[in-house]
Amino acid sequence: MRNWLAYVTDLARERRTADLQDRFIQVLVKELKLRKGMLLVPSCDGRQLVCHASGESWSVTDFDTPFAHVLQNAAPKHLEAEEIVFWQSNRAFRQAIGELGFFEAVSIRPLIRHDKNVKLLLCLVGDSQALSALWHDEAFLQVVDVFQHQWSLLSDMEGEESNRRALKASLTDIEKQTRQQERAASLASTLIGDSGLMVRLREQIANAASSQLSVLVQGETGSGKELVARAVHDLSPRQHQPFVPINCAAIPEHLLESELFGYEKGAFSGAVGDKEGLIAQANGGTLFLDEIGDMPLSLQAKLLRVLELGAFRPVGGHQERQSDFRLVSATHVQLLDKVKAGTFRQDLYYRLLQYPIHVPALAKRKEDVRQLSHHFITRFNQQHGTSIGELQPQTLDMLLHYSFPGNVRELKHLVEYACAQTPDGESIDRAAFSGRVGGAPPPARESISSAAFEHGMSNVSSVLNIDAASIADLKQALLDFEQCIISDRLSMFDGDKSKAAESLGIPHRTLTYKCRKLGIKAP
Repeated sequence: MRNWLAYVTDLARERRTADLQDRFIQVLVKELKLRKGMLLVPSCDGRQLVCHASGESWSVTDFDTPFAHVLQNAAPKHLEAEEIVFWQSNRAFRQAIGELGFFEAVSIRPLIRHDKNVKLLLCLVGDSQALSALWHDEAFLQVVDVFQHQWSLLSDMEGEESNRRALKASLTDIEKQTRQQERAASLASTLIGDSGLMVRLREQIANAASSQLSVLVQGETGSGKELVARAVHDLSPRQHQPFVPINCAAIPEHLLESELFGYEKGAFSGAVGDKEGLIAQANGGTLFLDEIGDMPLSLQAKLLRVLELGAFRPVGGHQERQSDFRLVSATHVQLLDKVKAGTFRQDLYYRLLQYPIHVPALAKRKEDVRQLSHHFITRFNQQHGTSIGELQPQTLDMLLHYSFPGNVRELKHLVEYACAQTPDGESIDRAAFSGRVGGAPPPARESISSAAFEHGMSNVSSVLNIDAASIADLKQALLDFEQCIISDRLSMFDGDKSKAAESLGIPHRTLTYKCRKLGIKAP
C-alpha cells in the first residue's frame, strides 16, 4: 500500500500552478511506474487541449479523440490496448499516447471544480490493473482532492494577479495617451488650426518629442518648419536646455564649419581666440539645422560622425570634445532627390530620417485660414494698440480662393498689411488688400430702385456687357455678378428677402447666407 498522504504537504507547498502540476505528475509517474502522465488544460474557447509540460495542443472539435468525449461529457474513460485501436486514426493522439503494451491502458479523468466546468484532464498511460485500482484508493482520492483545491486556489490568485497587471498596463497606457493628447493640445496656441492635418501634425510632434530620435521636418517654405522644430524641443525632456538654431543656407560654406564646430586660437587668419561652436552650445539641448539640404558634402561627413559618436573636433583643434544634443533638421527640398543626384550623402539622409515630420502646405488646409487670420489680427492689435475687426465675409471668401504660394508666412504678411490699411475699429474688407490677392477691389455699387428695375436700368447689364478680356479672376467676376444680381433683386422688392429669394428660385436661408458672405445690406 502506497503512502499517498505523504505527498499532501509537498503539493500544498507549491505556490504556482505550473510547479504544482509538475509535482503532481512526477509523484504519479514515480509511484505507479507509469510510462507517461499528462495534465491537459482546455483553451479559453474550449476548442483545444494544451499539455501543461510540453505545450503541445490537440483539437477537440471533431470528437475523433477520447479527450474530446471526456471534456464534453465530464466522464472518465479507461481504454485497454484493444480499445485504443479505434482512436488510432487521429495522428496527434497516436503520437501523444505512443504504442501501448499488451497489459497497458490509457486512463483519462476530468478534474472538475465546484462550478462543474472541466478545468483539467488527467491522462495516465501505464499498467492497466494499477490504473483501474487507483481510482478506488481512498488515500489517493484525497491527494487528488488536495491537488484540485490547491490548483483552483492558485489559478484564481494568478488570474487576479494577471487581471491586476492587465488593468495596471491599461491604466498606464491611458495615462500615457492622455499625457500625449495634453501635450499635443498645448501646441494649439502656436501651431494654429483645427483641420485634421494640423491635429495629426501636433500628435506627431508630441510623439517625436518623447523619443531621442533625430527629427527631419519637411515642408514648403513658409509652412512653419521652425515652429515645429521648436515645439519638438519644448515638449522634450531637454526643454530646459538650449535650443540652438542655424540656417545652413544663410552662412557661407567656408564659415559654416567654424560656426558649427567652433575653432581654436590660430586656426586661421583672424582666429585671435577660441570660439565655442553651436554643437558645443547645444550640449544637453537641441541643435536645429534649418535648410540642411544646402549643407556642403564635405561638412555632411563630419556631421554624420558627430551624430554617430557624439564627438567633434573644433577647427584647428587637436583633441576631441563631447556634446550630447538632440538633432532636429528641416528642409524644403526633397532630400532623396539630392541623394540620387549625388549632392547629399545617403547615410546621412537615413540618419536624419529617424523620425520624419511633414508640415502641410496652407493650400492643403484652407479650413484653417479663418483661425490663422484671427490670430494674426489679434497679434497686430496687441502690438499696435489697435482694435481692428475681423475679416468681412467676402474678404475671407477671397482668401479661401487664393493658393498661398508663400504658405502661412504669406498669409501673416497679407493680414498685417490689410490691418495697416484698415481704419481702427473697422472690419477688414477686400479693398484693404489693395489688389495683392484676387485682383483689384470691385467697384462701388449704386442702389437700384424698383422703378429703375422696371425700366431695365440695372447694374446687371453693365456686368454682362463688360469686356471678357478684362477678366483676370473668373471666380471674383462670378462673385461680382452674383452680388450685383442679388442687390438688384433686393432693391426691386424694397429689401424683402423672402420675395427676392422666391423670385430667384432659392431658399430664404440661402439668400441670407449669400448676403452675409458677399457683404450685401438690404436697402
